[in-house]
Amino acid sequence: MISQTVFDTSRILSLKGVTHVVLSPGSRNAPLTISFSRNPDIKIYNIVDERSAGFIALGMAQKLRQPVVLCCTSGTSLLNYAPAIAEAWYQQIPLIVISADRPPEWQGQRDGQTIHQVGALANFVKETFELPAQTEHEDLAWEYSRKLNEAVNLSTQLPQGPVHINIPFREPFYPQPNDQLTFSDHPWVISPHYSELSPDFSSLAEAWQHFDKRLIVPGQQPLTPELNEALGRLTGEAVVVGDVISNISGQAAIRHHDLFLASVEGKLAESLQPDLLVTFGRSVISKNLKIFLRKNPPKEHWHIDEAMVSADPFQSMSKLIQAKPERFLAAMADSKGDLSDFSFQIRKNFAQNWAVEDSKGERRLTESFENMKFSEFSAFAKVIKLLPDSTDLHVANSMPVRYVNFIQGLPKGTEVFANRGTSGIDGTNGTAVGGSLVSNRLTVLLTGDLSFFYDRNAFFHHYDLRQLVLIVFNNGGGGIFRLIPGPSALPELQQHFETRHTHSARFTAMEYGFDYYQAKDAAGVEKAMKSIVKKGKTPRLLEIFTDPETNNEVFAQVKKAFTS
Repeated sequence: MISQTVFDTSRILSLKGVTHVVLSPGSRNAPLTISFSRNPDIKIYNIVDERSAGFIALGMAQKLRQPVVLCCTSGTSLLNYAPAIAEAWYQQIPLIVISADRPPEWQGQRDGQTIHQVGALANFVKETFELPAQTEHEDLAWEYSRKLNEAVNLSTQLPQGPVHINIPFREPFYPQPNDQLTFSDHPWVISPHYSELSPDFSSLAEAWQHFDKRLIVPGQQPLTPELNEALGRLTGEAVVVGDVISNISGQAAIRHHDLFLASVEGKLAESLQPDLLVTFGRSVISKNLKIFLRKNPPKEHWHIDEAMVSADPFQSMSKLIQAKPERFLAAMADSKGDLSDFSFQIRKNFAQNWAVEDSKGERRLTESFENMKFSEFSAFAKVIKLLPDSTDLHVANSMPVRYVNFIQGLPKGTEVFANRGTSGIDGTNGTAVGGSLVSNRLTVLLTGDLSFFYDRNAFFHHYDLRQLVLIVFNNGGGGIFRLIPGPSALPELQQHFETRHTHSARFTAMEYGFDYYQAKDAAGVEKAMKSIVKKGKTPRLLEIFTDPETNNEVFAQVKKAFTS
């Protein structure tokens, strides 16, 4: 008989705001499966491959901005969650991992599907909670419910992040035919109350006025209208540099920094060097921006973070400020100071220096496209130009996210998602699938061939993906290794770095019933894009074939245009 306490698990979770559960089939986790399946307030997705399940849950939590539960049986199934949990840890996403386990007396006794699960994810979760194997005694039932509440509360407490709940179960796992299972009328719920931060920005606002060359660099973050509005109010007061994953909008933002900063030095570098650097959000894609600011550090660097996480990739942090970025920026926009003509001219010149370099970069990129051979670079530009407004755009790691960051110019209302916590290629299909399943917008994934083939089990289910569009750039291997110094000159390039192949995504599309399109030139890309972005009854997959040698040649030409 499933105990009442265990059966109430899903009820407690749903009362605490959990609405989506991704579970993988198993026997040991049957009591949890039954609890979830009989709760009308929870939507369940059953994904066989736990690695794909982890990334699908990650994509859901990214889009929903709320906790999502992962549930698996005992043994190595838990270990398969690790890549997605690591990504969630570094992106501060609240995933709740619930693993069923063998009871403690069977640990180390060579019993099937029995491994040491407690602590298996310790490096990538905020905390591991082991719940009691028996809940018949009222104290053990209290411990079970208390720890369950604690885990969910911790996942949403700043900084948000994944937690692991391990639950040992003894047989029987399944109810008998005559067992009556109903949820308790009043399951025990501990509701956290978070006080709103209302910091006094007066001293910071006064200090802000003493800096004329102000540079704002947002990191990866969700699309937030309030933040974009606050940044817009600072137009003319500060220069804003935006990677695509920062999801900032506005014509005044610097977009082509990752291209033009590669060759900046001397007097030009001095003219772009800030007095004050303000950062917020998580990771930044642009290596050239990071190198530039390390070589040309500001006098002060203020990092804004509600959770007080002090990551410092620019190696210059002088203040860590606990606040919501939009509130801090609004306060700076509201601050007033006596501005001398000299200070006004410095601010104007600083903003103009960045704007001129960005404009040059945009012009050089446009000129490069005019006579560019068909390649990955030109294909990415064509695809971005033809994306519809208000799209959820998932971008795979390696070259795809870099191409999109170079090109920029995304359609209005686009929100960009990318696994930039760990920057791996292992779960980009799954993250896009998860986002698509809980979104009412078109979800488009731009991915390379190796990333796509690596994660095909993300499609191994029957759920509705008609809102999903997959665009696979197939260059027959890991093309990035031809574009970076080191491996490109080695005799081992093709076999051990590129891992050359002749596979096509056509057969994956056939297996899963996707509409398949292919393109081998610009006209083919344009024709296919007009079809795949339309609403359909099935997912659409466009495979764009390019030549790796041509890709290398074109990329070298673009880089040369920015260094000459």
